[in-house]
Amino acid sequence: MIMMLNQARSNQTYWHCYHNPALLARVLSVVQTRHLQSAEVELHIDLYRQRDKTAPVLILNHGGGGYGGLFVGLALAFYEQGYTVIVPDQKGQGRSGGEMGDFTVAEAVQNIVDVAAWARQEFNGLLYLCGGSIGGGLTYAAAAAMATQGKPPVAAVCLNLFDFGDPVTGLAFTRFAILAKIPGLPKVCRTIIGLLAKLTPGMRLPYRPLARFENMMDERDLAMDFYAKWRADPLTLRTVTARYLASMLDTAFAIPLEENSQVPVLVINQKRDKMIKPQLTLDCYRRLSGQKAYAEIDWGHFSLQPEFNNELIALGEQWLGKRNINSP
Repeated sequence: MIMMLNQARSNQTYWHCYHNPALLARVLSVVQTRHLQSAEVELHIDLYRQRDKTAPVLILNHGGGGYGGLFVGLALAFYEQGYTVIVPDQKGQGRSGGEMGDFTVAEAVQNIVDVAAWARQEFNGLLYLCGGSIGGGLTYAAAAAMATQGKPPVAAVCLNLFDFGDPVTGLAFTRFAILAKIPGLPKVCRTIIGLLAKLTPGMRLPYRPLARFENMMDERDLAMDFYAKWRADPLTLRTVTARYLASMLDTAFAIPLEENSQVPVLVINQKRDKMIKPQLTLDCYRRLSGQKAYAEIDWGHFSLQPEFNNELIALGEQWLGKRNINSP
């Protein structure tokens, strides 16, 4: 459900500590805040708005360990390339409403779909989706859902691609990836966690031990003390509910990877990723049908370095630019 957007009421500015003063000043000079009702809560949206309503529109989706405040460098870089950039915090995460850590994959997908519907009401430019980490999988999931409604985005860019309907890949991006290699065990885990979610959907489980968040960055970001700042961030997840965990293993895409035909997808993989094995994204890419492209970058799972953003911008611009030629 889409309702009227209002000006921001949040004064939570912890995310400022991740970014240098020069970048922060540039961001604060252009970023606006909106709120949108979706999945029964009010979403917080960072908006980098071009004056030209026909400018291309990019919705940038965060992963499970972050929120829009961590992505301001990438958002600003796309904005400075001429895009209107929309960065929503998903339900139960960051500055959005809902109990922190209590949401499902389906609700996160609905958040993106609702934001896309609002963007099409507000702006006239071509619409693209982009996301990283779990947000890469959510980006494809939302694009597929939009395609079933006859309203696909022009293209999608997925920094990582995971299948939330497959318990093998669902386990593989956690700290317990070794369990995914045991035949039959992923389905058993899905059944057990699904039963737990039905019996006690609000049961709280520790989130940070689920993945190797200490390996989120490679050595180029170590001097920034990112991990210490991230651990102290009041807006990053510490626990999640059983229903969230169950949804990560049993939420099929509206259009399976093998049946995609409507959404052109660029998949970007990180060669230095020690948090999630790059092979997982590569396996999902190989299953993907339709117009697609694949690129590898010499980085870890995530970075705040300008060079990281520049590589993503270059790859994204090349892919999205090609899609413009054949788009109405």
